[in-house]
Amino acid sequence: MNELPYLKEIFDKLRQGSYITHEQGSLHGALADKYAEYAAYFKPLGLDLIRHERDFFFFHTDSAENTPPPASLPPVAVFSFILIEAAANEGRPVEEYILTERFSIAGLPHLNSDRYKSYLKAVGVDDEATLRKLIKSMARLGWAEVFPDDTFRFLRPFHRVFDKCQEISLAAEQEARSVLRTAEEASPEMN
Repeated sequence: MNELPYLKEIFDKLRQGSYITHEQGSLHGALADKYAEYAAYFKPLGLDLIRHERDFFFFHTDSAENTPPPASLPPVAVFSFILIEAAANEGRPVEEYILTERFSIAGLPHLNSDRYKSYLKAVGVDDEATLRKLIKSMARLGWAEVFPDDTFRFLRPFHRVFDKCQEISLAAEQEARSVLRTAEEASPEMN
């Protein structure tokens, strides 16, 4: 196998659970140009190199499927669902809005309603300071970029979170429909 450019840098970044996106320039370019070769190199190590349809890279392992999610995931999920719901309630095209806008932390809807505050409190986000910490943790995970002017934007890897939120919403919707159908089909004599 030919020498793969940036192999050590790519491996080090991906093994930490990070993503390689266009923002990593030459690392992304090397992976994009020789994706099959990198994937073949990492496969015997038990690492599946994934190229997301939105053109970023990450490792997937079978052991990750059996590992409980990290404690940081519930706050990220609640944060995401609130942002999705708020965008939908405003009539915005949710995916485009969330994945292309730059957000002011102070302008987020998360702390503007008692309902949203209670959802956040349930996952340990009590105030604007902990909300900022959560956004910074998303930046460390490679899902967001924080700017000095107190704004942030989501990066391509946030699509994984967004896709999972959509999947959960669809499953919940289907389950609710199933429960309603079952209730409608139940005979009045059975109640």
